Amino acid sequence: MSGSSGAGCRVLLDACAGVKPGEKILIVTDDSSKSIAEVLYEYAKESTDTTIIRTRDRSTHGENPSKAVWQAMLSADVIFGVTTFSLFNSGARIEACGNGARFVNMVDYSPDMLERGCLFVDFEARAGIVEKTASRLNGESISIKSPAGTDFTAVVTGRKALALFGRSLTRGSTSSPPDIECATGPVEGTSSGVLVIDGSIPLPELGLIREPVRVHVEQGVIKTIEGGKEADILRAKLASFHDDRVYVIAEIGVGMNDMARLSGRMLEDEGAYGTMHIGIGNNLSYGGSCGTNTHIDMIMKSPSCTVDGKVIIRDGEIVE
Repeated sequence: MSGSSGAGCRVLLDACAGVKPGEKILIVTDDSSKSIAEVLYEYAKESTDTTIIRTRDRSTHGENPSKAVWQAMLSADVIFGVTTFSLFNSGARIEACGNGARFVNMVDYSPDMLERGCLFVDFEARAGIVEKTASRLNGESISIKSPAGTDFTAVVTGRKALALFGRSLTRGSTSSPPDIECATGPVEGTSSGVLVIDGSIPLPELGLIREPVRVHVEQGVIKTIEGGKEADILRAKLASFHDDRVYVIAEIGVGMNDMARLSGRMLEDEGAYGTMHIGIGNNLSYGGSCGTNTHIDMIMKSPSCTVDGKVIIRDGEIVE
């Protein structure tokens, strides 16, 4: 990995995490992501008390790490999750942040992400529009439509939308740079309609979608999945968990990084401006009660979205 990776490491340590000298930094990694973690470690250890801990790859987003890693996370000031599958929706991350840790999610990073691209967006400059859009997502009823055929509604009463602008600067805060997004959680049992997934499903078996996947939702859960080969893969993947809770509609997210493009990698795709994503499975991060051990996101292109009849997004453009 080239020396230019240092620029990305500095963005992560300074702009995204606000790391201060003397803070206890924990880098959690796995077998597949260790090379990225080791580069970050070399830069972080220069000015902080930094520890790197490695475990085996998990099997899906949201799965908890080992008990030893979980305990280590509870004693850190800042945690970087440099893993193949995201720890964002895991119980370990939620408890660590409840304990005051700042968490920076670096799931599925590639070496070039540390050197160029959407990680180098001006995170601070995007904060205002992210906060404003998040506040407009708060309401009672949300509706999403898209040119590909999405026609979906849900109740969001009592759910406070999250403004996730890629920075973890205060106690208990979380971020997933380069992902910049707003996200809310629909009330369980209220989602219905059709989701046409034509952007990506960031799992190793899927990624960028070639043939749209039609997902039919009733009473807050997925009932059927239609399409071609990619629909078959998603159907089989969800069935492999042997847990009906993985079909719960858990999250509604809006991508807001104007330097991001759909690539098949989770954090760039979720944050890509002009997209929305639906998360399924674990919804604890969004005010829900579904604690299943996985969370999978599905990205749609060029959506339109209204909350209580007010237009928030029109054909992928945020209405300010």
